[in-house]
Amino acid sequence: MRNGVQLLLAGLISLPLTVNAQNAQGDYEYLTEMSDPIEPINRVIWDFNYLFLDTYIYRPVTETYVDWVPTPGRKAINNFVLNFDEPSTMVNNLIQLEFALAADALLRFSINSTFGLLGFIDLAEKGGIPRRRETFSNVLGRWYVPHGPYLMVPVLGPRSARKLVGGFVDGLYFPMSYLAFWQSGALWGLDGLDKRESVLGQEKLLEQSLDPYIFAKEAYIQYEAFKFYQFSEDINLLMEEKRQRQSFDENQHLDDFMDEID
Repeated sequence: MRNGVQLLLAGLISLPLTVNAQNAQGDYEYLTEMSDPIEPINRVIWDFNYLFLDTYIYRPVTETYVDWVPTPGRKAINNFVLNFDEPSTMVNNLIQLEFALAADALLRFSINSTFGLLGFIDLAEKGGIPRRRETFSNVLGRWYVPHGPYLMVPVLGPRSARKLVGGFVDGLYFPMSYLAFWQSGALWGLDGLDKRESVLGQEKLLEQSLDPYIFAKEAYIQYEAFKFYQFSEDINLLMEEKRQRQSFDENQHLDDFMDEID
């Protein structure tokens, strides 16, 4: 297994030297596009995830977590979970020949894993080395690989095909590849609690939307676009696109309302 991972990493590191990667500048629409060819199936899975899993499991567990664990404790737990991402961030930056960012990730992991008590305390952030997550999905995007189809995955929620591939590759890196199944599951659960907590109280936005499935899909696409462009000058394209989408949605809702009262 370890030899296989090493061969994979060697191939990935050499890939930018043999592939003519195109710049995302000017190709915003192409890189953020996400088709939905299996929408009927995705809708069925969405109903299961949101109406059953979220209603009876995710939301109640998250609310209990927020009630019983104070904010500093939740922050420390989230720091611990995110610390496991630093090695993959380092490798993904090396693949792109971003040596300074790779060094930052290595330094963050070293400092936080030791002096930061296994990452519960983000000492590197306090020392002026901010967290800058880099996933293999983003690496593929910078090599001009599109998102592929939009997928609603049971339990996991919305994903793109590129995101699934990127997540699999990120799981091959140390230390994730050395974790037992239950350890990986525990980290996934803790990460899920943090993500679900971040949208607590926003359920009304879904309930008030004309089509909750479309609302959730568009929100996910914009979220992925923001993560891809947040450190790029193209972030202005993203914000302009968001404003245009919001204006279009408002006009569409107005047209639908007028049709109903005619």
